[in-house]
Formats: sequence, C-alpha cells, structure tokens
Amino acid sequence: MRRSRIALALLAVVVGVSIASASTFLKVDLPTLKKMSESVVHAKVVDMKSAWNDEGTAIFTWVTLDVKGRLHGTAADQIVVRVPGGTVGDFTSEMSGAPRFVVGDEVVTFIARWHDGVAMVAGYAEGLSKVKRDQVGNLRLEGGLADGMPMSDLARQLGRR
Repeated sequence: MRRSRIALALLAVVVGVSIASASTFLKVDLPTLKKMSESVVHAKVVDMKSAWNDEGTAIFTWVTLDVKGRLHGTAADQIVVRVPGGTVGDFTSEMSGAPRFVVGDEVVTFIARWHDGVAMVAGYAEGLSKVKRDQVGNLRLEGGLADGMPMSDLARQLGRR
C-alpha cells in the first residue's frame, strides 16, 4: 500500500512537471521581437475560422486581418495568420501563451512565418496588442510586449515615424 502511494505521488510530480514545462515561453524585448518578424501591422480582425489539422491531432484558427498600416516591413493589404487553438463543434483547444483574437478588434501584430510558410504571430501573445483610443483620441496598446505604450512610440521604436 505504501509503495502504491509513493508511486502515485512520483507519477503526479512527473506529470505535473511535464505539463508545466510544455508551455514555457521566453520573454523577449522589442528589438528581438522585431528581428523575429517580417512585418508589424496595424490591422482589424475581420474573420476567424477554426479547424483540425490534417492529422486530426490539433485545432488551429485562421485569423483574417485587414491591414490599416505598417509599422515595420512590408505586408499585403490582408493577412491570414494561423494560431494554435480554437473551437470545432463541441471541442475547444487552448494553448497557454497563444495570441487571442476577437473579430472586430483593432490590433497591432508582429508577423512571422511557421515552418510551412503560413503567417503566424511572432512571440505568440507577446506579439499581439489591442489598439485602444484614450480620452483625446490617441492610440494606445493593451496587452503583449507593447502593453501601455502609445502606438506612436512603438512606431518610433520600430523605425517608422
């Protein structure tokens, strides 16, 4: 009986460590996030569609962004980024640290590429900020690495005025 309890306790520790380490992200600074990105865009989220991957092992969401402005690099007028997680039927998959989009939101997104060439958000949630207007109409960023920063400051730091 005692051996069973010890074995169960060890199993719980191993499983807990495996789960905890599965979603470890390194925090990066703005120059590093810029280097990871081919572009940084100010965009509006206009559509989202979730589906299983071809192997049926993971759900991804394809998020369509209408680009309103470019803060770094070049980008098409519309970009579709693939993010981990989503809902298909009654099944929802979430990944800790993944960027979360909402249709209708205005966002600033750091764009990179998955290994298969599909657009992604560089730095996961660190590479996505919502755009909000303050009382006098200035654009401020909420969330991600640029949290609390005026959009004009981010543009300046990225090399656009």
